[in-house]
Amino acid sequence: LVRHPKGGLLVINSVNLEDYVKGILYHEVSHYWPPEILKAQAIVCRTYAVYQARERAGKDFDVTSDVLSQVYGGLTSERYRTNRAVEETRGKVLTYRGKILPAFFHASCGGSTEDASLLWNTSLPPLQGVRCDYCKDSPHYSWHAVLSMKEIEEKFADAGLPLKKIQNIAESGRDASGRVTDLMITSSREIRTMPAKDFRLYMGPNVIRSTRFNVRVVDSDAVFEGTGWGHGVGMCQWGGYFMAKEGKTYRDILSFYYPGTDISSL
Repeated sequence: LVRHPKGGLLVINSVNLEDYVKGILYHEVSHYWPPEILKAQAIVCRTYAVYQARERAGKDFDVTSDVLSQVYGGLTSERYRTNRAVEETRGKVLTYRGKILPAFFHASCGGSTEDASLLWNTSLPPLQGVRCDYCKDSPHYSWHAVLSMKEIEEKFADAGLPLKKIQNIAESGRDASGRVTDLMITSSREIRTMPAKDFRLYMGPNVIRSTRFNVRVVDSDAVFEGTGWGHGVGMCQWGGYFMAKEGKTYRDILSFYYPGTDISSL
């Protein structure tokens, strides 16, 4: 228990790394998935945790227990098949040129993974994006969303961005992965350009599932049709699932989504 400077307490669970990975794996992938994708995911989750711990050295805690880091459920989230994947990859992490990789991952890339440097201050060859056809049969490959202009205005207001009487929303640029980089939003008073990644967060990442979309305005509604779910950087979980179904190993999966990396032991 740590006294928080702004009042209240931080409750911190100090846990062994391997036990931590056992407590999150069930929440990140289905424990019924093929063993090779479970092992790949275990290595990715372990790598991400170690990277965060090193980045936050000296802080009160390394990771949160929610989607801002990795969803952690503790002992009650452990399952036989996910635990086995953790044990069979114990201590293994992804490295690039001898350093721990920031091993980002997402549900479905929708056809191509994203260049991390377009989202964050991370410019590494293994995270520059790859073409992926493996996740095309994923239940989350395609998505559709309709938001009224009034709903969009309300969500902007909640985010502290008052934009009233929105008349049009249009794409204003795409990157190499096919994702929208910016949106041009026309209201009765102004035309505002906004990063698509910010727009997605304002509207809700489970509503606008990715920035790989097309948008058109029909009457007073904005109609979005897209592919993929998540930020798109790193391993595509559903792509890894179908690679494993085809007989690919966890090493094949990791080398495909993180080209140029090594699997090292801590």
